[in-house]
Amino acid sequence: MTESSNKNLIIIKYCLPLSVVSFIIFICGFFFEDAFKTSLWAAAIFAILVSLVIYSYTTEKITNQNITEINNLKDKLEKVSKIQYGLHLINPRLKLNDKVCFALKLLSDIIPNKIFVCFNSEDNEILFLAGVKKNSLNHSEKISSEDPLISDISNRIKTLTDWKSLQETGGFFKPINISTGNIQGQIITVDFYSKVYGILIEIGREKLSDSENEIFNEFSKNLALVFEEDEKNINIPTITTSKTNTIESDNLLNNLYENMFPQSLPTLTGWKLAKYFTASSKRADFMDFLNLTTDKQMILFGKCSGQGINAALYVSRLKLIIRCFIEEFQSPAKLLNKISKYLNSDLMPDIFVDLTALTFSPLDNQITLAMAGSTIPIINRTRSGYAEIPELQTGIPLGLFNQGTDPYKDQIINIMPGDGILLHTDGITDFPGKDKERITNEDLKNILDKLPEQNADEMLNSLIRQIISQNSNELPEEDHSMIYLKAE
Repeated sequence: MTESSNKNLIIIKYCLPLSVVSFIIFICGFFFEDAFKTSLWAAAIFAILVSLVIYSYTTEKITNQNITEINNLKDKLEKVSKIQYGLHLINPRLKLNDKVCFALKLLSDIIPNKIFVCFNSEDNEILFLAGVKKNSLNHSEKISSEDPLISDISNRIKTLTDWKSLQETGGFFKPINISTGNIQGQIITVDFYSKVYGILIEIGREKLSDSENEIFNEFSKNLALVFEEDEKNINIPTITTSKTNTIESDNLLNNLYENMFPQSLPTLTGWKLAKYFTASSKRADFMDFLNLTTDKQMILFGKCSGQGINAALYVSRLKLIIRCFIEEFQSPAKLLNKISKYLNSDLMPDIFVDLTALTFSPLDNQITLAMAGSTIPIINRTRSGYAEIPELQTGIPLGLFNQGTDPYKDQIINIMPGDGILLHTDGITDFPGKDKERITNEDLKNILDKLPEQNADEMLNSLIRQIISQNSNELPEEDHSMIYLKAE
């Protein structure tokens, strides 16, 4: 029942009858002597006051109750979101039991004072996969397969079901009692589209609350996706001297590298976009284009501190994290602040990212951007006859260290028709190519100053011809990446 309908019920059930009674008493007061008349009118006023008190008290109680329900719902959604985003951080190169252990630790931090255990199968036999419990310091730790509790749980499961029956039924959710330590809990199947991947068990001395039960159920659904991805061989294969394995590894690497850059450029109303990329052997640069709304776009452009496979894996996961957050955090600064918190607890702490997030719309004459350690872009105002390097806060790379609360800020650049903005990574300036000296942002600005107004592709090509060696067949020492965005 809604708050409005609850208030209507109070009015009909309590306040209206009291108001009618007070009105009748008030009218009766006209037909009696003065002393008794005063008493009747006083009674009428008292009835009205009682009605107001009841209404005020009950509506306040309903409002507080609704606020509590909303806060509980928000808390549950935040916990479910934390689980979902945390699972996206799982290193795809880990073994399945390590992936599941990482996931169970996430759940253990959200639902404390519980033991969580997961089983899967081998040759249709249900076997222990991973388990997590809190130690004396209240830290989540792995449960050994030799733990007596695991043996007890295994025996209980085998009395309840077998793997073949699980696959036929498509899963279940039921209570389970464990004799060890006189504890109880629940057992739920980890299934995806009725395909059962494992069994998840929660045990403890107290029952889960309704909210915790919903979180537990949602976790099971998301854990199924971890099994599904693992089954699809997302794990990076070990590179051996075998020719077949080498080819498969090369294909996998190429797919990862291709995902670091979009296959095509988006069509933008009121803007023209051009990009340039030449890969080095290290492969660390990346870019992405996101539709925020029908009229609003975001560009993500940056560089990973790692190289090769590590950089590709890190960037792939970063893009996935960004897509999880982008609907809620469409401001560049809010997006960078949010993902920064997750990258600081990442499984690859030795890697960090330089990143520029930039939004623009044909409805605005400005660009909004936030920077995390990136090179400062150059504004090319061709119709005014000059280029400029704006004064911007470049920030600290994402994932480098914990920077406190909201370190990144939105910064505005005003744009007129014909203006362009050049984004580039430091490979362009520090490693322009063989027999080319290092150049600075000031050098790039001076080159743009002398170029006439052209469309985005022609402008970028004119710039490339002047700063990058064209006749060398060797790969550059660092990736060469540029984006040129022009307002029409």
